[in-house]
Amino acid sequence: MSPPLFRQLLGKEMDALPPLLQEAHDAFDRQRWEGLADITVSRNPAAWLLCRVMNLPARGRGVPVTVVFERSKGHENWLRTFAGRSYRSDLSVKGGRVVERMGPATNVFRLSVKDGRLLLDLEEFRFFGLALPSWLRPRCHASEREERGRYIFDVPVSLPWLGRVIRYTGSMERRDA
Repeated sequence: MSPPLFRQLLGKEMDALPPLLQEAHDAFDRQRWEGLADITVSRNPAAWLLCRVMNLPARGRGVPVTVVFERSKGHENWLRTFAGRSYRSDLSVKGGRVVERMGPATNVFRLSVKDGRLLLDLEEFRFFGLALPSWLRPRCHASEREERGRYIFDVPVSLPWLGRVIRYTGSMERRDA
């Protein structure tokens, strides 16, 4: 059996991550993580509509968040729920990068590790299968880290022609049921 997705891509770099991030991403078991998030969403109507179409989280502070990681051979499914609003991602590896499919969007991320943080940089984006050119595609430089025994995430998304569309940050702890 091949190693978990993030281990496939990062190899020995995975060992430079804090134990909590290794636990989250270097395993095959089903995991449930819970915590709180702060979500800022652009007041621009086009940005707000885009977030609704993608079923992304609504604006809020101290919003309950749950992430469930389910893994199978060659894939990971992530179910993220923010205050009752859920969206699912299917992750796989292709060409040395993580390919995330969520609804009509496909995100292609390059992974790296720096100063104990996991970095996920969006390099390609497709909408309904159509690749967007770099001047039009979203920008996302997400990061994860461990702080005081908690999984900390920061996911900012912007568009060149709209500016910041959404950013969600927060912390979680493992709460398997």
